[in-house]
Amino acid sequence: NRKGKGSKCPMLRSRKQKTSDGVKTNDIVEGEQYSKLFLQGLTIAGLAASLLTTVFGLFYVDVFLRVYELPLHSFATGNVIFIFINTANDLLGAWWIDTRATTESRSVMVGVAGCVLTICFLMPFFRWARGLTHFVVSMSLYDTLYSFIVILMGSVVTDDHNMSDSDRVQFMASGKVVNLLVGFVVARLGLEIFEMKDMEHFQLFLLLLAIIVCIMFIVSQAMMDISVRSKTTTFVKPDSRPKRTLEIKRVCRDFWNHKNFRAWVGMELLLESQNSFSNSFLKTFVDRLILGDSISRGECDLVLSLLRPLTQIAGILCYVPIRKIGYHKLYMALFISNLVLSLLCLLFGSPSNPHSTLAFLALYNISTGAVQSAGFYLAMSDMVLEMKYKHAVDQRMNEPSLAGLFMGANALLCKPMESFLPVVAAIVLDDTRFQPEKRSESAQWGLFYLLVLPPLFFSGLQILSWSYYTLVPGKTEKLRSELQRLSMASGATTSV
Repeated sequence: NRKGKGSKCPMLRSRKQKTSDGVKTNDIVEGEQYSKLFLQGLTIAGLAASLLTTVFGLFYVDVFLRVYELPLHSFATGNVIFIFINTANDLLGAWWIDTRATTESRSVMVGVAGCVLTICFLMPFFRWARGLTHFVVSMSLYDTLYSFIVILMGSVVTDDHNMSDSDRVQFMASGKVVNLLVGFVVARLGLEIFEMKDMEHFQLFLLLLAIIVCIMFIVSQAMMDISVRSKTTTFVKPDSRPKRTLEIKRVCRDFWNHKNFRAWVGMELLLESQNSFSNSFLKTFVDRLILGDSISRGECDLVLSLLRPLTQIAGILCYVPIRKIGYHKLYMALFISNLVLSLLCLLFGSPSNPHSTLAFLALYNISTGAVQSAGFYLAMSDMVLEMKYKHAVDQRMNEPSLAGLFMGANALLCKPMESFLPVVAAIVLDDTRFQPEKRSESAQWGLFYLLVLPPLFFSGLQILSWSYYTLVPGKTEKLRSELQRLSMASGATTSV
């Protein structure tokens, strides 16, 4: 929140209005939100990051375990190590983003961060070190930069409470439409080129992809900068910027007292663990549980390349029920369906039945990924809105927004769980004497249970935690109108 004549950000334009007493005050021009050019630039940056994560998530486990032949105990140890590295980096990055946002637009860092991310993306696929060192350093650098740019771009959207729910849904849905075809093509090309015994052509493909992605980030930054310059907003005077800086004790107290954030974390840490694990081990599950006499290599590659686009299509379709019943009910429906689906697969499926395993894998991955991607930023926006409202009620309008720190705190509490299931998988596969190029009955059953049991156990806990979340559409609309009223009453201009 800022007091004064306006904002440096391109999304809002300030104007002077007269009250009934004739006193001039500053307020937001209603309906003036992100410019079309700015949103297009942000969409291109999101597409660039999505291309990297599509290829990275599809191949990095195979590269380390099957190409580099990283021992399973080193894989487990590495996951434990960068739990702490990445969690700390995410929180520090979010703190820095929110601190910088008090003096300049969040968008100015997108281009540089994206290009650095592209360099980090290449590090796991080019063997510059051996064993555990290569795994931990390259994975930590990539994940740190990826999380930073996700927090950065996400906070640009979640911090603007003047954007209506329908506008926010429309923006995010349009971004997913753009990702569909490009994500499918990149995944298909990668699968066609990837060869474990000869990585040279695959590495050339990665270099070309990295160059294209860097260009996309540079173009997106240029578009957002042009939008900023063309929006001739009134700059914030030094005495009208927030008088308070972020303080650790106050921020920790704010998050501790945020009941909906606690309910969200209880659900999200399990959901992130499921989603991250199923994406990371997707190719392993397909190659070991589905590939066989009845399902060919080409059909498996088609499944792998189609799953992400289908998840994005499902994510777009999720906005239809979200606009009618809200994301709160959609999440609850997901948890119930995952519970039933995993129970049915456990009772009637087996490693020797690839078709039932394929049906479960497709339905589970698509529905879980779609709901998580559709609901995450909507929930973040609502929780940021509620925090701003609490600040306004407590007459703390001059404090910085915590939009970035919401995602940083989410990472602090949820990211460690992303390494939980890979560690469990490494232990289980080591006990069952898993070998990359050989199949044993015990290893097959171990993989089958790793696929089916996590959603079965986690879904019950998610239903319990999510039942305490109360930010339904009616409540958020009331919070938004109340915050606008309090902002006008205090003479403050609320900005992004």
